[in-house]
Amino acid sequence: MAMDYLTKESEEIRQAFSSLDRTERALQTASANYIPFIKNERYLTGEEVCEYLHISPRTLQTLRDTRQITYTTVSDRVFLYPERGIREVLQRNCRVTSEY
Repeated sequence: MAMDYLTKESEEIRQAFSSLDRTERALQTASANYIPFIKNERYLTGEEVCEYLHISPRTLQTLRDTRQITYTTVSDRVFLYPERGIREVLQRNCRVTSEY
């Protein structure tokens, strides 16, 4: 009577590892893209706001200092910015250009 052993070369094992690899990649992608909501509001980090608005961290600090942008202080050096507030600033400062 011949016995079948599962080895790393077995088709079943290859399929199982392939499935695990796909699952791991999906979880890593989900984890990297996850942004938690606080009271139904999405908050952005300073780095995300700078990237979103194409501004430097110093410009972001100036916007905070002059109260042109809303933020929440989490600790001495950590600030969170409500996405709605960022969009309002963009709407308020949006200028329509005329086409030539």
